[in-house]
Amino acid sequence: MIVRLVMLAELVAITAALAMPESLPGWVLASFLLATAALAVAIFPLSASLGLARLLLRPGLVVVLAAPALWMALQAVPMPTGTLGNPIWATASAALSEPLPEMITVDTATTMFSLAQYCAVLATALVTAVITLDRYRAAQVLHILLAIATVATAMWFGKETNGAAGPDGSTVAVLGVLLAYATAIRALDQLRRHSRPGTIAPAPLPALLAAIIAMVVCMAALVIRTNATTVVAALLGSGILLSVFAIRRWFLGSWGTAGVLATAAIVSIAIATTIPFRTNTDLTIAFSTSSQTATERMLQDVGPTGSGAGASTVLLPIYLDVEGGASRERPTAAAAIVVDMGWAFLCGLVVIALLGACILIRRSLSRTYDYVFAALGAGASIAVTILAFSEHGILGLGASLLLGALFGLSFGQSVHSPGRDVISSESKEASDRIAVQAQASRWRFASALVTMWPRIPLMVLGIALITQAVWMALPELYLSVRPSSVSVLSTAAAWPNGISKPVSVAAAREDLWFRGGSRFSSDSAPAADEQSTAPLVTSSAFARALRSSPLRGDIWLMLAAGSKHNSSPSSTAAMLKMSYYTAPNDLDLLPLRVSVALATDTVVREPEFRELVKRDITLVVRHRPALRPALVTAYRSASPDGKIYLEGLISELDPAYLDQVRTRSSRQGSR
Repeated sequence: MIVRLVMLAELVAITAALAMPESLPGWVLASFLLATAALAVAIFPLSASLGLARLLLRPGLVVVLAAPALWMALQAVPMPTGTLGNPIWATASAALSEPLPEMITVDTATTMFSLAQYCAVLATALVTAVITLDRYRAAQVLHILLAIATVATAMWFGKETNGAAGPDGSTVAVLGVLLAYATAIRALDQLRRHSRPGTIAPAPLPALLAAIIAMVVCMAALVIRTNATTVVAALLGSGILLSVFAIRRWFLGSWGTAGVLATAAIVSIAIATTIPFRTNTDLTIAFSTSSQTATERMLQDVGPTGSGAGASTVLLPIYLDVEGGASRERPTAAAAIVVDMGWAFLCGLVVIALLGACILIRRSLSRTYDYVFAALGAGASIAVTILAFSEHGILGLGASLLLGALFGLSFGQSVHSPGRDVISSESKEASDRIAVQAQASRWRFASALVTMWPRIPLMVLGIALITQAVWMALPELYLSVRPSSVSVLSTAAAWPNGISKPVSVAAAREDLWFRGGSRFSSDSAPAADEQSTAPLVTSSAFARALRSSPLRGDIWLMLAAGSKHNSSPSSTAAMLKMSYYTAPNDLDLLPLRVSVALATDTVVREPEFRELVKRDITLVVRHRPALRPALVTAYRSASPDGKIYLEGLISELDPAYLDQVRTRSSRQGSR
């Protein structure tokens, strides 16, 4: 019963992650379900836990699994000044005129989300490994994963990038192809093993038919919707499965194995030559067929320790061109990993993936039955490594959970039966020696250690996932029951009318979490005395949000607008400069930014600011005519020096429009 509930929890978690990509409810639901599954396996130990203990008692595997989580946590820990900390913290500290701890990450919230995703993937893999140590449950999990991948691919094939699978649909389709091949090979083995002269075993036929249908659906989606690199990744991964099948079916022996592997290597190299390769660019984006201009610039500035897990999504808008500010450029997974975690981390992942593939191939060839599960993991390792250098999909929540379940299935079934027998004999031998009075306590401790060890990491993961889910869910729930918090944080009455995009709810949610909740009035409309103090309260809230994410250009701009009347001109200029540098291409911020800049004499007189303002105004006059009314508003609120500077710029760019600005400004001023 427990096993069925755990399998159901994993099924719902992966489905929710695929159906609601990049959605906070999907994250929270998946985390809670996986936490429940991990705790259930830890609290109610299965007989198969001894097999998992054999895997987890290896120090090398423990280090490999724990290293990414430890590195993500270390990135969010304050560093000594002038060491590994990102320079943005020192710059933000100077702009806010308060000391800020330096960290490797540039955004602690995104790093914590990335850590939560890794914990979810790790829990999925370990729970699946425990369940699938039994061969019959392994077959059930294989069929469930195939059904999920096929349905998600079919839904993704029918929509552009929305709905099931979302932007990571091509990765799910590749995994669907591999799962279909594995199911078909296993069905063929069953037909050959259980058939009798003149009869056919009916049990494997439905699985074989389902595998063929899934293979057609997933391959059709890949050929029609994806690029050549993705198709090659699917073919190479499938080639691993077919090579193992050929060796086991027809070419037993060392020479036969060597011949098949050599032939497979030659064919793989020939297929790989069809992958489009861009020269004179970074290796992590060389296989990408989409535009990676901003990503290439971002890679040039990355340090050896990275910028923090998840930081690539925060940094990318800064490097986008103004004309491509709304483009859908997404760094490849390899490029994102380099930006987030550093080059050394990526190289380590590639080495581990290739070593894992070799280990799984060797274990697959040494198994008597059910060798296809280990071969599936080997093929997935090769395919995913190629996909990482061509697209972003493997970092999506749904695709990563599906991949974690697949690897858990592969490694769970790669444990040899003799190994399990050894564990059983060791337990029996230990119980026999209990009669020996001198060694009784030692053997009892050893037996308890073997039984408890696999439960400890699962329990830790379950508790961590519940904590992270609460961290994600509580601030959102708090905002939903206290609407005045959002209204105070984004009220237009407290700020100039020029802003076209109030501060996002996400920023408010982050701030509410880091300061432990707001204490604003529960009324939806603030009272008059509250409105008079709203700028001060909001400035404090924005400053707290910047302590976790100093790259929020919209928050810097709101602080600059709010400090215009309450702080020194130099403080306003410093905050405005941070807005220019952290959100240079955000057109939604342009109206308010121009208005604040022209109203501050310190800004207008500084040459660096004059160039930044000129860039914004040039963009409005020549390329964004819909934003021209914002120049009229900025002209009205500008200082005398600001009006002179704005008139000079407009006269150079469009002299006819200067008269319109003066006329509209005088009309609005007379109202």
